[in-house]
Amino acid sequence: MMFPTVKVENENLNNVVDTVKQHLNYYEVNVNPMSIKFLFFDSDNPNIDENFDEIRKILVPEGYIPFLFRDGEHYIEVSIRPDENYRTNKVNFVMLILTVISTIYVGSIYASSFVTPGPYSEMYKLLYGFVFFSLPLMVILGVHETAHYIVAKKYHVNASLPFFIPFPYMIGTFGAFVSLRDPIPNRKVMAEIGAAGPIAGFVVAIPLLFLAQYFETIFQPVGTYIPFELNYPIIYTLFGIIEPTRVPIFPMVFAVWVGMFATAMNLIPSGQLDGGHIARGILGKNAYILSYAFLGFLFYLTIRYNYLGWLFLGLFVMFMGLVHPPALNDYEKIKTRDILIGIFALIMFVLTFAPLPIKP
Repeated sequence: MMFPTVKVENENLNNVVDTVKQHLNYYEVNVNPMSIKFLFFDSDNPNIDENFDEIRKILVPEGYIPFLFRDGEHYIEVSIRPDENYRTNKVNFVMLILTVISTIYVGSIYASSFVTPGPYSEMYKLLYGFVFFSLPLMVILGVHETAHYIVAKKYHVNASLPFFIPFPYMIGTFGAFVSLRDPIPNRKVMAEIGAAGPIAGFVVAIPLLFLAQYFETIFQPVGTYIPFELNYPIIYTLFGIIEPTRVPIFPMVFAVWVGMFATAMNLIPSGQLDGGHIARGILGKNAYILSYAFLGFLFYLTIRYNYLGWLFLGLFVMFMGLVHPPALNDYEKIKTRDILIGIFALIMFVLTFAPLPIKP
């Protein structure tokens, strides 16, 4: 195919043109101060999705963002990526250490009902807080976030190491997150990155669930401290697990419960939550309907159960943005495998969700 002549004085933008030319048959180029637009016909580019991804893999690391548009005119628009400064991995390490300390401290409080008073009781409380609360909780959260990181790297999307958030109260942490430092290339990748964390965390939490029950039979409470009572999600009933009430909660039982609860919250299909990524990847532009529906659901639960946690989550989702931004290629069709991933994510949500997590 004959390519139109493009006169670009900037040497770097000449490299952009050369890269696109190697992977796209275009018939017209429009250059403006903000971007370069390459117009093409579908008939000249039967492998447009694969070729666009090759363009993306080359240009994004070089400081450009290509977008594929197929509404009306079909074109790829390449713009210069804004400069961004990221924190070093030292920050991740410091936050990890602080979160471990925070969860050990909180875990030691719950462990106090399982430690006999004595000269070494404080040391045992900290030990139990680490082994039976901090360690299982950090493993679930860590595996969750590491799965996001691994899948992002698999698809050549730059991502940060996990950031853990310490909070020395209630559960010892506000969770963790991985920062995606590159735009998401397509709906398939969006759904798979979003689903990777909850699936991995859920799979790890299952054996820990049974391990917690085992340790609960060994370590009997010697105190009476009951900070709150928990409502357990359906997965406990499914496995025939009935937790005692009106007794101190064994720290590992609580840690696994927190992991299950975090899975459910992350899978809510709204905004920038993992469920929001999955919904946007599978449903495309129509995902906003589900996002608004679940926001209404959160507000309903707030009123129905007088539980402010859902209100705070709903406000957080609104603050982060209810409408998920599109992928660079928002037109590539998803495959059956990704639909099955979405169905499994929905099943996980049902199994781990409790409308009223903590009893009044």
